[in-house]
Amino acid sequence: MSERKAINKYYPPDYNPLEAEKLSRKMAKKLKTMNKSHASIRLMTPFSMRCLECNEYIPKSRKFNGKKELLKEKYLDSIKIYRLTISCPRCANSIAFRTDPGNSDYVMEVGGVRNYVPQKPNDDLNAKTAVESIDETLQRLVREKEMEQNEKMGIKEQADDKMDLLEKRLAKIQQEQEDDEELENLRKKNLEMSQRAEMINRSKHAQQEKAVTTDDLDNLVDQVFDNHRQRTNKPGNNNDEKRTPLFTPTSTKGKIQKKSSVRTNPLGIVIKRGKSLK
Repeated sequence: MSERKAINKYYPPDYNPLEAEKLSRKMAKKLKTMNKSHASIRLMTPFSMRCLECNEYIPKSRKFNGKKELLKEKYLDSIKIYRLTISCPRCANSIAFRTDPGNSDYVMEVGGVRNYVPQKPNDDLNAKTAVESIDETLQRLVREKEMEQNEKMGIKEQADDKMDLLEKRLAKIQQEQEDDEELENLRKKNLEMSQRAEMINRSKHAQQEKAVTTDDLDNLVDQVFDNHRQRTNKPGNNNDEKRTPLFTPTSTKGKIQKKSSVRTNPLGIVIKRGKSLK
């Protein structure tokens, strides 16, 4: 047996260390690039799946020793597509799935089935909340780039002409002015109508107050006259009778006429002597 840790090594007479170093580098490069399309990697499952052979449930983010394979097809002729292959932990069934750059997801190929398949949002129902895919993003970027190039070169469409834009802006400003005038006229009309209604209400209120005051005065005058009429029409009140004077004038001169024996009471009734007031 040879020594496990030999100190003295045999070098042939035609040994060239420079050529040996070049040869070792060449072999290492060849071994490295010999099976570039297939490579053993350590990966985690990107989604939960189920094996079709034994119905084994494989959860998401479980680690596997798998293989990575580069496919010939490419997305948009530039993005590479890979196939990832793992083995079922229960029955060693081969399960393969590949990348889907267009939807930023993975597609199951053979050996298993996904437990949950996300659905795309409907463009008609959820157009605002729809997530923009990579294709749409690339198309939008291409359109924006073309528009920038056209603007730099001075090539614009007829709809984007400066005169058309100016006319549209003037028409919009004119329409806004007309709308403002209409609103102002409506506001003035409403103000006039409210003022007119307020004046009518005031005049009606004043007329009602005037009518109330005149009616009150008429009632007061009627009441005063009624009271006066009742006082004058009481029995025993002879205001119309003429009171006899205390002295009666005579045609004779120098004669003194005697007082008449007539007495009056506080009520104004004439009482003659010899008669008693019953």
